[in-house]
Amino acid sequence: MISAQLWSLRDALEADGWGPVVDRLTEAGFAAVEPFDIVRASAELTAALARTGLTAPTAHGDLTGDALAATLDAAAALGARTVLHPSFQGEIWHTPDGIAEIAEHLSRAADAAAAYGMSVGFHNHDDDLHPTADGTPALVALMGRVGPGIGVELDPYWATVGGADVPAVVAALGERILAVHLKDGPRGGGNADQVAVGDGDLDWPALLRAIDPAVPRVIALDMIATDPFAGLLRSRAWLERAGLVDGVPVAPHD
Repeated sequence: MISAQLWSLRDALEADGWGPVVDRLTEAGFAAVEPFDIVRASAELTAALARTGLTAPTAHGDLTGDALAATLDAAAALGARTVLHPSFQGEIWHTPDGIAEIAEHLSRAADAAAAYGMSVGFHNHDDDLHPTADGTPALVALMGRVGPGIGVELDPYWATVGGADVPAVVAALGERILAVHLKDGPRGGGNADQVAVGDGDLDWPALLRAIDPAVPRVIALDMIATDPFAGLLRSRAWLERAGLVDGVPVAPHD
């Protein structure tokens, strides 16, 4: 399934509200979205999804501390199957104690989410790929500290920015990949060099072939310099031309 990340459209959401943005995505042919800030947006967003028929298989929300219960309630109201902490930022990834702290947050969240029938994970940025003492990327090392129901929404572009061997990370994570964020850019780029999928250097056909086709694909242009809505449409069109529709390779067409 191909979703549109709503964080990509945060300026439009601030200006117009959740309902009109969801309407626009529905008219553009999207069948699913990935919401954020789901506790605050729950009532308006739940109504918009019910009215349009869009789904939210994945959602971002705070899975730590006192915010956990409200996040899971909001995710359940949206019908989300996977709830993802948006980021564990910065130097917390640089030490074993920091990785252990993340593992504790996620393990507590997974125990609570089990009652809802949901999985939990987190979305990686570049810091998450910081190498541990033996050279293992921190996010891969984290998976050795948590139970099997916990995973990651892998963002290959952010992993590229972090200097990782992305195909090796994909192979190491395997079934821990609960969703994948799709954006593009130059291999030597930084966080502000994002472009639509297909306009950059990532080998998306190879990457997506290596990830379970049942895993949600989310177009996520969170720092694109051009119009993000146009970027979402351009990305989806490229995925279709490349034969990568709903994560299933099909015969390419002109």
